[in-house]
Amino acid sequence: MSEVIAKSFKDFLSPRIFMTSISSLGITIFIVLLSLYFAFDGFSAIKNEIMLVFKEGHWLFFEDFKDSFIVDFLIKHAIFSIMLNFLFILGFGLVIYYIFFMIYSFVIGFFSGVVIDDIKQKYYADIELNGLSISATIWFYIKTIFIAVVLFLLLLPFYFIPVLNLLIFLPMYYFFHKTLVYDVSSIINTKDEYKSIIQTNWIGLKIKTFLCFMIALIPIIGIILYPFYIVYISHFIFEQTKLLRQPI
Repeated sequence: MSEVIAKSFKDFLSPRIFMTSISSLGITIFIVLLSLYFAFDGFSAIKNEIMLVFKEGHWLFFEDFKDSFIVDFLIKHAIFSIMLNFLFILGFGLVIYYIFFMIYSFVIGFFSGVVIDDIKQKYYADIELNGLSISATIWFYIKTIFIAVVLFLLLLPFYFIPVLNLLIFLPMYYFFHKTLVYDVSSIINTKDEYKSIIQTNWIGLKIKTFLCFMIALIPIIGIILYPFYIVYISHFIFEQTKLLRQPI
């Protein structure tokens, strides 16, 4: 495994793939900034919204819930108030990162062909690229995004429960795993080959995507390295495809 990781990282640093990473990241940042601009009616409005978070030194995240005895009690005790606000900010940051990551993985999905073609030319020139239809890909993304959002909403109440709050990462990993494997296999394989690979190698794929996911959780670095995950999974999918297509 270490040899494949080293080879994948070397491929990631190749000019073609690295520029793909920078380009897709730039497009994602542009989309996010443009969305924020229209959502808040200008960047000055965003600044005003941020300034409203503070009022005379007090955070306002839980002001609307003061009628609740429990929340009112917690707010009046400084240590609990700080903890609640910290959890709120952390959760808000997690949601923003989660959304940004989803947008970025979607954008770079359009560039997966460039990455996979580069890997094919270097190591797997004898393997023909088949690919799945555009309609199948659209349906896959609609279904995957819907399930990820539903999982996130269902697990959101566990966020304030220690240990169980780690479940909030489950929908993020689900989306990461499904889209990463599909983005690669949908370019290389036929529908039957795709099903065969994910069924016969589901444990191996989950281990590999989980390792990539743990890296992806590192802010900034995890996002920049997304093409590395594509390269890493591409090597695995290509090897499995080679085995599938070998004459019996």
